[in-house]
Amino acid sequence: MNKLIGEQLPSKKNLVIRKCGHNQDIVVKKFSDPDRFRTEKEMGEILKDTELFIPPRLAWDEKEYTIVYSYIAGEPVVDLIEETEWEKTRAIFTQICAWLVQFYRLTSQKMGCQYILGDIHLRNFIYNEAAADVYGLDFEECRPGRIETDAARLWVFILNYDPAFSQRKQLLAALVKDNLFAALSLDESLFKQEVARETAEMMKRRSIRKESDSKEEEGKFN
Repeated sequence: MNKLIGEQLPSKKNLVIRKCGHNQDIVVKKFSDPDRFRTEKEMGEILKDTELFIPPRLAWDEKEYTIVYSYIAGEPVVDLIEETEWEKTRAIFTQICAWLVQFYRLTSQKMGCQYILGDIHLRNFIYNEAAADVYGLDFEECRPGRIETDAARLWVFILNYDPAFSQRKQLLAALVKDNLFAALSLDESLFKQEVARETAEMMKRRSIRKESDSKEEEGKFN
């Protein structure tokens, strides 16, 4: 009998392992924080049986803070930006916008107030080549909020992925903004405030990371 083969997937906050074998292909996500586990579990209840493309949830464990999902084959959208043919890339980003609009409308209807993703970036969107579909992942930091906060964070991230501020990045950031503003009637002034705040926070994170890397490098020679 074959055993399940495990592969650890990238995650800064949690232990995420893909297991395959016995005609199974699953992802086991063990949360480092019980509150984030509960948030993702709650959002899974809200979003199941909707038309939103998310990985099917198979099981969860309240004591181990673990959720099991079906594995979705595909590539993180962030890895496709510069290398994929332009028309296909534009179509993928248009799909992301449609996914987001649907998410915001569904959560507003079901929760009675506006919810946002919070931790929104392109590594949490998977493009499935076979079906030409975009899937959204990670709902552990969902919370009530203004959509402009999500839109600004995503806009800043798109522009700053390496290589930062390339012509393609600028076109894609503009596409996302234009689509979300047209569909959701967002507040331009609040969006600009959130862009400034998110940019400042990004620069602070990078400065801290650079200082940490510098100290680590110094330690190698002492």
